[in-house]
Amino acid sequence: MNIEHSTFNIAFDLHLLALVILAAWVLALIRTIVNLTLIPSLRAGARPADEPLVTVIIPARDEAHIIERTVRAFLAQTYANIEVIVVNDRSADGTGEIVRAIHDDRLTVIDGVEPPPGWLGKPWALHQGSRAARGELLLFVDADLIYAPPAIGAAVTYLQARGVALLSLFPRLEMRGFGEIASMPMMPMAFHTFLPTWISNRTRFERLALGGGTGNLVVREVYETIGGHEQLSDAVVDDIALARLVRRHGGRTEIVRAEELVSLRMYHGLREVVDGFTKNTFSALGRNYVAGFLVVAGCVIFHILPYALALTGDRYAIITIVIISITRVILFRSLRYRLDAALFLHPVMAAIWTWIFIRSIWITGIRRKLLWRGRTYDARETSFGAERR
Repeated sequence: MNIEHSTFNIAFDLHLLALVILAAWVLALIRTIVNLTLIPSLRAGARPADEPLVTVIIPARDEAHIIERTVRAFLAQTYANIEVIVVNDRSADGTGEIVRAIHDDRLTVIDGVEPPPGWLGKPWALHQGSRAARGELLLFVDADLIYAPPAIGAAVTYLQARGVALLSLFPRLEMRGFGEIASMPMMPMAFHTFLPTWISNRTRFERLALGGGTGNLVVREVYETIGGHEQLSDAVVDDIALARLVRRHGGRTEIVRAEELVSLRMYHGLREVVDGFTKNTFSALGRNYVAGFLVVAGCVIFHILPYALALTGDRYAIITIVIISITRVILFRSLRYRLDAALFLHPVMAAIWTWIFIRSIWITGIRRKLLWRGRTYDARETSFGAERR
């Protein structure tokens, strides 16, 4: 009788857990629809009232495979008043030579020097670029982006119309190969499904500020007033940190959908995906081991467990999988991602990211090593973003 009673309790507990997971995914579906509806999109045909000089600042370290395409895309913008600064961050693959072979008076190449103590490589490269910039507006971007010709004009128009200090652009992710297709949708899902992103544009709360290496367009005067990248010298995720820093000083920031105008292939293959996000996921949790444990547990419980429970015939788990699939199909269709991946690869994505979080906790937390673009740092001397100074 005791064995039967214990078995009944376990079955009841799992049934209740499955119901909780289902409720969480119903809310996630609602958030996805609200985010897709309320987050504004850049309009390709938008034209600014005037055209202040925009300086595009690109840190480039070993980007020979993409840098020419990126730079030429910026130089092909329909927005006329533009300059492009590429900071060649000690590249060993010919990145600097490739950029110098592009002959355009609007293009400047800076040979970066090694970061001084207390600086990470990317914030230091961005800082060097900002010191050479002449623009009234600064556009900080990564080196692997492709901007369609109307993109900067549309971004400047939005920034002027809304009167914001910083505007961040969310791109369309390009994914090739099984590893990328399975893992990378976590980024748009985090943005559209797991977070109430639509609220970010409607508040000045610092923790809800969003930014991205896909494009942070910031007013130069504001950037100088808040101390620029000197305040972000140890920031692992400098793009979000910049948006938070602007809000900390009272500036307005917003994020817009720009998938029709900006595209990005962030990583090439699953190995790069895992290595790339290992460096910053534990930092994003404030290097807090309790938070790390909860995130790993959450990945297993809310993303993997429903598929295991469905095999037992649990009706709530089966309904949850249907809701997950509907959520992903709505999102993937809106962003023009593969629908077969939406339907079949969610548990694979969850398993990969569970491993990324565990690996990040181990390497950057317990071993205290941060590996970034061929450089190794003591993770204890870094932060997710700007600390209060």
